[in-house]
Order: sequence, then structure tokens, then C-alpha cells
Amino acid sequence: MDPESRKLTREFMRDLISKDDPDVEITSLDEEPGSGRGDNYTSMLYRMKVNGRKRLKSGQWIPWSTAIIYKVLPESKARRDEYKSELLFKNEVVFYNLVWPALNKLQTGKKVFGGVAKTYVARSDLIAMEDLKIRGYVMADRRQGLELSRLKLVLKALAGFHALSLTLRDLKPEVFQHLSDENNPDGVRESLFRLEYEEWYRHYYRVAVKNAMTMVSEALPAQHHHERNKVLGKLQNFLHEDVFFRTMCELASTRGPFTVFCHGDCWTNNFLFSNSDTDAEAVYLVDFQLLRVGSLALDLVNLLYCCTSGEVRRVHMNSLLIHYHQHLMEALNTLNPQQSRDSSVTWELLNEEVRKCGRFGFGIALDILPISTCDSDNAPDLYEGAEGNAEEIKKYLYD
Repeated sequence: MDPESRKLTREFMRDLISKDDPDVEITSLDEEPGSGRGDNYTSMLYRMKVNGRKRLKSGQWIPWSTAIIYKVLPESKARRDEYKSELLFKNEVVFYNLVWPALNKLQTGKKVFGGVAKTYVARSDLIAMEDLKIRGYVMADRRQGLELSRLKLVLKALAGFHALSLTLRDLKPEVFQHLSDENNPDGVRESLFRLEYEEWYRHYYRVAVKNAMTMVSEALPAQHHHERNKVLGKLQNFLHEDVFFRTMCELASTRGPFTVFCHGDCWTNNFLFSNSDTDAEAVYLVDFQLLRVGSLALDLVNLLYCCTSGEVRRVHMNSLLIHYHQHLMEALNTLNPQQSRDSSVTWELLNEEVRKCGRFGFGIALDILPISTCDSDNAPDLYEGAEGNAEEIKKYLYD
């Protein structure tokens, strides 16, 4: 990697792929931004096609190519500080180097979740992984709610992912404890909802709350206008600046029977869907920078409050939770058939967790919905104006 340009060199790429393809000679690299405006804010994402030739055992050379996606920290210190990028980046490195290997080791011969892209390297200044785009995986439109069929795919994937954590807690409690201990250098650390960040976030949430109150007031259906003051009063009480952030911190940190390694950022851009029925994985989860240790319901309410329409929630919420619960029980029984779990008890616990964490999903929606529904042309461009764009980003998020 070139320390000046922060771009990957042919020599670096050769070392990166040599383990899997030792007989490849790289001839060129073609690079482009890996995400559009409004799609990614905490790191710089790039897509690179690697071209070359491969020598067969017969000595013959044939054309060869692959593609990777890689991310680095923003060059702008102001931007890194604004998004606390170093901590987010470290969490993702911990996931790829330690958490995912520990989870994946549990499913040798009994796979329940494989939706994590192959990772070539994960270190403090660089994460490089397989580019799933060349295998036909696509991202849904972030401005549209996920359709029901795709919601079910994501819920099944999350069920398998969460089941791995619950099984690790049962079979290897010391490993789970080690990786979930914030005081451990190798542990996952809550990166957003920490009480020491309350003042840092105060101005941001003042503006977000003001915007939310305006939007709810304007969107309140005519038949509910007689309840306007009651509805807005309840909303204002929940969003009060002396209560809201502390509530989010409490919900993010509370541990119980369903404590797992949460993906932490379950919104549309972090799911890649297959266009083929023959692919082993129907959906991949990407971007583990907001990885946290908490109730699995935190991921569920994040998904259901930020990636669905009100109509989908009103009509299908219960059936979607049943779908998740069924796949969770199947995955748990596959991974650890000796562990006795009462399905009805688990269902009751799940509903209680979702009820308690519903406020967290609503709070996350304050952040995600303005970003996910904005037009790309109105979002700040992170690939231009490294230092100057800090003010543009602040204006976009806070005004």
C-alpha cells in the first residue's frame, strides 16, 4: 500500500492474493469509488478490479482477473473526528479478525450462516475483501423500504448470525466474555451510545428531534388530528434531550438472555442480495463498524423501523417475528442439539425484548431515515474535498 496516496499497489495486491492464487501475475489495477453519494459516511470505500494472467500446471498462461472492495479511514482528520472513524474501524477489524472466526468455527459441518464476505486483510488502516458485485450481488434502493421477500431473507440471515453468538455463549462462555469485554483490547466496544458522548451528540440530536417533530406533525393523518397534542406530547417526552440519549445508551448496553454480537447497523445499504437461486447465500451482511454487544432485538428493531414502510409493519410485524423465531430455533438446534430450548418460552422472551427495544429502533430511525431517503445529489460527496467537505457534511446532517 502506498503510504502517500493510500492506494493499493500491484506489489501489495500480489502479496494479498498469493495465498489463494500463488501462480498469478498481476498486470494492471483499475480502481473506482466503491459507493455513491449518501451511501457511506464513516470511511472511504473503493472498488478495484485486478487484471493479470495465471500459469497452469502445464506451463500455459491464461487470462485471470478478480475484484476486491476495500475501505480506508477518511483522509480528513475533521471527518474522522466527526464520525469517530478510528473506533468504528477498530470494531470492524476486531470482527473480521477475532469475532467472526470464533463464530464461524462453531458451524463446521453444520452451517447456519455464511453471509460474511471473504476478507483478505483487516488492520487498523485497511480492510480489503471480496467484491460481491462481480458474483451478481446487488444492493436494494436505500430510498425504498425492503420488500417482504427480501425482509424475510435478511431476518433468516440475522437468525443464523445471532444463533452463532448464543451458541458461543453456551459452549465457549470464556471466549464470548473475552470478545465482549470493552476493557479488553480485543473486545467489541460500543461506538455510539456511550454516556461520555452525550454532550458531543447534543446539538446533533436537538436538530434531529426538531425535524422529527415537524415531520410527524405534518404527516399525522387527518382522522388523528384530534389527538395531535397527545401524540406530539408523548413524542416530545421520549425525545427530550435530558432523557433520549441516556435511554439509547441504556438500551444499547443492557445484557440478558438474548445478548449477542449485534451487526449494529441494519439498514438497507448493508445487505447485498443475490440475483440467482443457485448462490449458496441469498444475502450477505456488510459493514460491521457499528458492531455491538447487546440484545438481538436491537438488530431486529433497527431493521424493522428503518427498512420497512408503516403498512408493512402494521400488517406483517408479527409474521416477520415468527419467521425470525422459527429460523433462530432451527439454527440453535442445528448448532447445539444437546441444548434444550423451549420454543414457546423463547417466543415469549423474543416478544418482550422487541417490545423493550422498540424505543431504540425509533431512536435509530431519527438518524437513518433522513440519510437513507435523501436524493444522492443532495448528499455530501466524501470522495472530493477531503478537508473542505467537513462543513458540508455538518450542514447536511445538522441543518
